[in-house]
Amino acid sequence: MPAIPFYTIGIFAPIFVAQFGWSFATIFGGLSLLAGAVLIVGPFFAALIDKFGPRIVASISLSCLGLSYMSLAASNGSIQQYYISWLAIAISGLGATPVVFTRVINGAFERHRGLALGIALSGAGLFAFAVKPLAQLLIETAGWRVAILVIGAMPMVIACPLVLWGFAGLQTGTPGISRTMTERQEGMSAREAFRSRQFWLLAIVFIPMSLAIAAPLPNIENILRSLDLSPREVVQLASLVGIAAVAGRLLGGVLADRFWAPAICAVILMMGALSCLILSGGQVSFSVAGVAIVLLGLTSGMEFDLMSYLVARYLGMRSYAVTYATLYGIFVVGAFVGPSLFGYVFDRTGTYSGILEACALLLVGGAAAVLFLGPYPTHRKSDSYVKSSDRL
Repeated sequence: MPAIPFYTIGIFAPIFVAQFGWSFATIFGGLSLLAGAVLIVGPFFAALIDKFGPRIVASISLSCLGLSYMSLAASNGSIQQYYISWLAIAISGLGATPVVFTRVINGAFERHRGLALGIALSGAGLFAFAVKPLAQLLIETAGWRVAILVIGAMPMVIACPLVLWGFAGLQTGTPGISRTMTERQEGMSAREAFRSRQFWLLAIVFIPMSLAIAAPLPNIENILRSLDLSPREVVQLASLVGIAAVAGRLLGGVLADRFWAPAICAVILMMGALSCLILSGGQVSFSVAGVAIVLLGLTSGMEFDLMSYLVARYLGMRSYAVTYATLYGIFVVGAFVGPSLFGYVFDRTGTYSGILEACALLLVGGAAAVLFLGPYPTHRKSDSYVKSSDRL
C-alpha cells in the first residue's frame, strides 16, 4: 500500500460509474479513508515495527491487504459496503507502506542509500506498468470481479513470500544488515524532530507534492479521455506511468547520492508542474501527452525515495519510523483526498484544466520551499555507532 489501491482504482472507476451510477468523487472517496488511516493510525504501526520487526508486520499486513482488496469484488451497489471494504484495506495495509521498507533500506545502507531506495521502491512503478494492461485483459475476458480477485491475490502470492525470505537477515543476524540497523541510532529524537525547522519544512513540501503529483495518477485514464484521445491511446499512455516511475526511482536515487537532494527535489517538482500544465490543455496530440505522462511518471517515481532520503539525512534514523510515518501520513492526506477532489471537480465542470493548473502552481511553491532546508546536518551518534568500514 498505496500502490495496489492507488494504481488500480482508476481502472475500475468507469465500470462502477456505469454499473452502479456512482460519481467519480464517490468512488475516489475510498482513497480518503486510506488517508485518514495512515495519518491517524500510521504512527502506532510504526511502534509495532519497532517492537516486532518489519518482517512479521509486513508479511501479516500484506496478506490481510490482499484479502481486504478482494472484498471489492463483492460490490453490489451499496456505497456503505464499498466504503467498508476500503476501511479494511486502509487498516490492514498500514504495515505494508513505504514506512516499513524505507526503514529497512535506510538502516542497512549509507554510501549508496539513494540508489538502494530507488531500486527497492521501483516495485510500485513496475506494478503500475504491469497491472493496467493485465486488469484490462482480465476485465475483457473474465469480468471486473475476477480482475479484482487476481489483483488482490498478488500481495499474498508474490509480496508476502518475498518479504519473509528477504527480511530474514534482520532476525538472523546477517552481517552488515541487522547490526547496522540496531546499532545506528544517530539523529533527533521524535520530540526534537517535531520541534525542528526541517520537519515542518518537509511537511510543507510534502503537501503540494502529494496533491499535485499523486492525486492525478488514479484519474489519469479519465484525464487522458478528456483530451479526446482514443481508448487504445489512453491505455498505452497510462501504462507509461509505471515505466517512467521505475526510471524516476532509479535516477532519483543515483542523483541523491551525488548531489544536494533538495536541489534534485526542486527540479523534480518543476518537471511535475510542466506535466500538469500540458495536461491542462483542452486537446493535445498523442506525442505531447506522452511527454506529459513521462514527466509525471518520473516525478511520481522520485517522490517516495527522495522523501525517505530527506527524512533520513535531515532528521536522522534515531526515530525514523515515527517521524517518517508522521510525514508520510501528511503526504497521504493529499495523495488520497486529492483524487476525490479531482473527481468532484470533473463531475461539476466536465474538465480537469483548472485543478491541473492549480497543481502546477503548488509544485512551483514546493520547489521554492524545499531549497530552504539548508546543508545536511551532522547528527549525534551513539557510542555503538558502526564504523565506516562496516557500512554497506
